Amino acid sequence: MKTVLMTGLTGTLGPKVAAQFSLRGWRVLEWNHHVVSSQDEQQSTQFWHKHSIDAVCHMAMGDENWAAWLATSCKEQGIPFLFVSTAMVFDSEIDGPYGIFQERNAKEAYGQYKIQCEDAIWKANPDAMIARIGWQIHDEITGNNMLAHLEKQHLEQGVINASETWFPATSHMDDTAIGFLQLIERNEPGLYHLDSNATERWSFYQLVCALKEHYNKGWNIVPNTDYEHDQRLVDERIALPALSYRFG
Repeated sequence: MKTVLMTGLTGTLGPKVAAQFSLRGWRVLEWNHHVVSSQDEQQSTQFWHKHSIDAVCHMAMGDENWAAWLATSCKEQGIPFLFVSTAMVFDSEIDGPYGIFQERNAKEAYGQYKIQCEDAIWKANPDAMIARIGWQIHDEITGNNMLAHLEKQHLEQGVINASETWFPATSHMDDTAIGFLQLIERNEPGLYHLDSNATERWSFYQLVCALKEHYNKGWNIVPNTDYEHDQRLVDERIALPALSYRFG
C-alpha cells in the first residue's frame, strides 16, 4: 500500500481529498503542524525519515519555505509532489478565462502568498505539480465552502445578492479531490487548472439559483452587476465534471 503525506487535513477540503485517496487504496499520513512544527527543520527531517512516503499533497497554509522544503524532499526521493494553489493569483484588473501561461497579477495578500509559494516550489523542484482551484462547493453547510457562505448570508441578511457578471472558478470538493488523485497517480510535472465552470461559463447568479434548487433552499436571491470578472480557469489536460453534471 502506498502512502501519501497530506498537509491541511484540519481544513475543509483536506478531509475530502483524504477520503478519495483512501478509496483508491492509499494510506493517508497526516502532517499535523501542531505536533510537528514546519518551522523546525530538525523535527521535520526526523518526521520525514520516520515514514515511508510515496507522494505528497500539500494543501495547508504555511510559508513558502515549508512548501520549498517539501518540494525539495520529494525531488530527492523522486516522488510526486502536488501543491494546491488558487485562482486568486489572478486579479480582476485583467479578465479571464485564464490559461496556465497567463501572467499572475494578484493584489490581495492571499493571492500574493500563493504566488510566493509557487515560485519557491518551481525553484526547488522543477518536477513538481501545482494545481490552481477556485471557490469550492460541498453538500455540508460547514467550513469554508460556497454553500456554507450562502446559507450564512441568507440567515444573517435575509437575501443573497449574486452578480450576473461574475463567472467564478469553482468546483465540487469531491471532483477536485479526484482531480488531485489523478494528478498524483499520473505524476506528470507541471501547472494545472481545475475548474468545473471552465466551459459552461455559469454566472454566480446562475450558480446560486442552481444550488438553491439542488439543495431545496428557501433563499431569496437578488441578481446584480456589482462585480464583473471572468475568473474561470481553463486547461484541457484534466477536465473536471461540468457544474451541470451535479447541479444542472
